[in-house]
Amino acid sequence: MQKRNLQIALIVLFVMVLVAGAVTFAKGKPGGIKPCRDALIYCLDVWDPVVCDDGRVYSNACYARRACATGCTSTGGGGVEY
Repeated sequence: MQKRNLQIALIVLFVMVLVAGAVTFAKGKPGGIKPCRDALIYCLDVWDPVVCDDGRVYSNACYARRACATGCTSTGGGGVEY
């Protein structure tokens, strides 16, 4: 009985290690879960609005980059891509 409990405990531990490894591997792959690398940049409070693919308007391109927004275009005319 004690040997059987030890086997079950080892199997559970093995499965937990596999799951933890799979989650860690997924976070490191392109397309996996990862934070935006520009999230910690400092932006000046300059009004030069851009609209991005997420439908939001940001006060300038720096704030859009900080929010990891993509496909941003200036709303001031000229259609500048950021």
